[in-house]
Amino acid sequence: MKTLKWRNVPEQDFYLYARSFHAAAKRLAGILDSTSLTALDVCPVLSAYRKAVEVSLKVLVLGEGGTFLPTEPDPISVHKTTSVSWLAQFVCQIITTLNCEGEFRCDGVENLADFKAVIEHVNAIDPDFHAFRCPSAAVEPDDETGDVITAVRQFVRRLDALLDLLDGTADALAAEWDLRSGKDEWDGDNEFKPTVH
Repeated sequence: MKTLKWRNVPEQDFYLYARSFHAAAKRLAGILDSTSLTALDVCPVLSAYRKAVEVSLKVLVLGEGGTFLPTEPDPISVHKTTSVSWLAQFVCQIITTLNCEGEFRCDGVENLADFKAVIEHVNAIDPDFHAFRCPSAAVEPDDETGDVITAVRQFVRRLDALLDLLDGTADALAAEWDLRSGKDEWDGDNEFKPTVH
């Protein structure tokens, strides 16, 4: 296993941070069921989801996913960045390198182009929320109702699916790395085929 240094946090805890941010974002999204919301009320919800996506992407890039890249990204740069679009470029390279574009999909993300589009919306959410820049501007009003809150609800469902996909991909990349690492230690014919879902 590679060691992730995020303020001296052990690797298994870094992965848990990503899951915790997602769980907190989901709980916070419960306010979206209120009927008297303003665009400012969704700011904490979108900010929490943005952080969950950012940390999840960092887990993929700094974890076993980075080992599949021709050149691993600089860990200090990865830790310092808040650009989810920059981190997503590495994830796209990993998925392409492993030829698993067909498996890298979820509700609202059918291919890497959809993934990049969702990431661009997430990247538009201010990483350091300021009251003068509402992160809900990253979400266009719903086509049918013209309502921003309805659009945010739909966007949050897409982000939940994306975060589950990133979580599953991190697990699959770790398993893939274990399979490939074990292949060098064993001289027999490996009957298991690596997969990434």
